[in-house]
Amino acid sequence: MQVAIYADHDPGGKKLIATLQRRLKNEDIRAWQVQKKVPFTLVHSGDRYTKIRVSFVPAGTPTFSRAARAGALGAFRNPEPALLATISDGPSADRVLGFLVGMLTRHAEPLGVSGVGIPLSQAASRR
Repeated sequence: MQVAIYADHDPGGKKLIATLQRRLKNEDIRAWQVQKKVPFTLVHSGDRYTKIRVSFVPAGTPTFSRAARAGALGAFRNPEPALLATISDGPSADRVLGFLVGMLTRHAEPLGVSGVGIPLSQAASRR
């Protein structure tokens, strides 16, 4: 499951990730924990959701390009988002999606988030 993240004046999403790291470190955002720095990966701090990872891939990287070619961006390929967040599969992935979108919208101004899109695959839209 992917989330396209748009950031004003931050085409590669570097400023957004740096701000997010700083806000997590300062505990301005407490519901998430950094699991890895490269690729930047978060886990939700709730016990039920710790196995679901959210990895952020900046535009212009090979991983982002592969996802775009595979159709993971759906309708959000033009204009290209600054980041693509990928939520790992698991029984609570849909809940983590809600938590991620909530965090991005609540902290949109300091993070520089101007938009969030959730591309749905053809298989998901038929359910």
